[in-house]
Amino acid sequence: MIPILYEATETAFTTNGICRLSDCISCVVTEERNGIYECDFEYPITGAYYSEIRCGRIIGCTHDDSGGIQPFDIVAYSRPIGGVVSFHAVHISYRQLEMVASGTGINSLADAFSLLRTASPSNPFIYETDMASDNYFAAADGIPRSVRQMLGGVKGSIIDSYGGEFEWDKFTVRLWEKRGENKEFTIRYGLNMVDFQEDADYLGTYTSAIPYWVGDDGTGKQVVVKGSRVDSGLTSMSGRNICVPVDLTDKFEEKPTATQLQSFISDKMQADAVNLPDQNISVDFVRLEENEIMSELYKCRLCDSIQVVFPRYGIQKWFKIVRTEFDTLKGRYQKMELGKLSTSLSEAMGISNNDLLKEGGATIEHGDNSYGSYWKFPDGLLICTKKWSGTVTMATSYGGHYETADAVSFGNWAYNFVSAPTVTASCGGSGSTVMAIVEKIYGTSTSAVGSSYLMSPTSRTSVSVTVNIIGIGQWK
Repeated sequence: MIPILYEATETAFTTNGICRLSDCISCVVTEERNGIYECDFEYPITGAYYSEIRCGRIIGCTHDDSGGIQPFDIVAYSRPIGGVVSFHAVHISYRQLEMVASGTGINSLADAFSLLRTASPSNPFIYETDMASDNYFAAADGIPRSVRQMLGGVKGSIIDSYGGEFEWDKFTVRLWEKRGENKEFTIRYGLNMVDFQEDADYLGTYTSAIPYWVGDDGTGKQVVVKGSRVDSGLTSMSGRNICVPVDLTDKFEEKPTATQLQSFISDKMQADAVNLPDQNISVDFVRLEENEIMSELYKCRLCDSIQVVFPRYGIQKWFKIVRTEFDTLKGRYQKMELGKLSTSLSEAMGISNNDLLKEGGATIEHGDNSYGSYWKFPDGLLICTKKWSGTVTMATSYGGHYETADAVSFGNWAYNFVSAPTVTASCGGSGSTVMAIVEKIYGTSTSAVGSSYLMSPTSRTSVSVTVNIIGIGQWK
């Protein structure tokens, strides 16, 4: 399909919006299981609607063969190379990072979703599920957190407490007990898959195990419960029977029996496919143009499961589709990955080092000064935020854009890092034709935020600009 450009306030996505971006050169949507959901597209500066594309607006495009439009907020773009500008957009569900909720005493999934609806400012998202659970929602501990964090970014989040797989559909969030279907066909390694790597690292794989549990007898004396060796019945890709000890201490609150340990590890080995290397398998559609199985793969979607056969090893196993790359312009996948993807929602948002999203995240110090705000955490994590405002002129021509004559310096951090932090920034300006954004901040140090040129598609004089900057690093 031809992507559609919408205003930031659009909610229906049933019209042609501002325009259809018919000159779009490429448009790829990447989606991961319980992870990122983002869109990257390229547009020429000579394109008919280039001046209409700006950060804050929405691009609507397809992400699978269903043909349904999904909205993505345009959040960044790069300087033009050869007259082509690369834009980056994130699914509208990321807006839940901008909504804060807090509460206590939540003991069911239904009540957890009800809590999210009370977020401030107002939360327009709808929450649906096919699951019923009375588990305790540990993330509802009275600490204010973003809705997106509560969904899957903190210990005790909804995905942590209740399990399941998310589906993001415009302003609807669905938590499925199992998203996707088992597809009734088989693909074979070596025929229609990218190399599984003959030299795969077998360390960590096994075919049998001796489970054990370690605790105490109530008097401080250590007690060890050991089960007998359990064979999985699986075939090792190395051809050997590999036995390992497996610690199940964290799986039982009270002292288990040897039989319980053996039963648990038997189920675990089957479910986790412990005989296969823990890596994803890529299906490259560029190499499948003439392959008859391609038409079946195109009918698959994220979280569907496919049987994969490894003839050389005599192994046949179900693999879940955990990542897809969909070419919107061609209306088909260009790549998918099968296997286990460990990306969490917090990692997907590029903030995996932020302890606000892990382990409760209590700060040991917070402060504000003339440079901005900072948060210090027990493990040494430091987060600094800064809001820079000023008036600039973007009149120096650069590759079809106009930028400031000199790089703008953003001053110092509110608290010094021990080494240069990871920095992200967003920028907005006044005026209906302004699209000012920080491409990259240069010269970041332990104390200085650094500097960057600001850009606009048109020549602008005396434009009021605000730059929001976040630095993530260590204070010790």
